[in-house]
Amino acid sequence: MIITRLIPMIIVVCSTITFLHAQTGDELRNSTPQERAIKQTEWMKTELSLDSVTEAKVHAINLKYAEANQSLINSSESKISKIQKVKANSAAKDDELKNVLNKNQYEKYLQRKEEMRKNGRSRVRNRN
Repeated sequence: MIITRLIPMIIVVCSTITFLHAQTGDELRNSTPQERAIKQTEWMKTELSLDSVTEAKVHAINLKYAEANQSLINSSESKISKIQKVKANSAAKDDELKNVLNKNQYEKYLQRKEEMRKNGRSRVRNRN
């Protein structure tokens, strides 16, 4: 039960963006935080029409949280502890992005994040 909650949460937090929808769990685990941050930033640049200054700030945020979540993935902490920390990281990342993105960009980002959360849950249910 916890595993079925942990996988979508890790996917949402690590990806937060639609591009990871096509990746499998193995691809996520085998990618580096730098690779995930680059993919997230590229998608956000296209979808949210980021200018170069905003893109650089968004990339730094994406990398910061991809690295933080990678350390959680690799840690020996309990699954419950990991879930709590991933949720906290997600909220902190959203707060940082809210200060970088304009209102329309941030709203679109939140919409996509919700779509990813729903898609992640559907995929886990369909596997069982």
